[in-house]
Amino acid sequence: MKSDKRKVVKVAGFIIQPNENSEIEILGFLMNVSVAMYRIVGGNVDPGEEIEEALFREIEEESGLKNLRIIRKLGIQRYYKAYIDANVERHDFLLIPTDRLPDQWEHIGSGDGGDNGIVFKYKWLSRHEHHLVDPEFKGVLNKDYIPELFS
Repeated sequence: MKSDKRKVVKVAGFIIQPNENSEIEILGFLMNVSVAMYRIVGGNVDPGEEIEEALFREIEEESGLKNLRIIRKLGIQRYYKAYIDANVERHDFLLIPTDRLPDQWEHIGSGDGGDNGIVFKYKWLSRHEHHLVDPEFKGVLNKDYIPELFS
């Protein structure tokens, strides 16, 4: 973290579901086919917005998903993000869908932010595909942070 930079509060929803072999997979998306790193759904917390309120808003805007249940708050990550030139405080949550979700789908982003109109391409990632996740999120895909992914 850099002491002279502005602070941005973000949320991330680590959404999991078992596949047909009962192995737990995590939901990832691509926004740009030329960038081959999967991201985790989430985004900024608006001024005056509660953390969990922002989580569900961001998930709905980026994925269209509404029927999710929080299992637990995973933790808070703090780091400097050069792309936005800001210190990030990211609140991570583990969620599950209340109904089975498809293996893959696309969603056109909504809301007032920069995601409006962007096509998000979703896919469930097995533990053997964690190397495809953007480094901003890959560091927490471990047994200590999300043991469900490795049981």
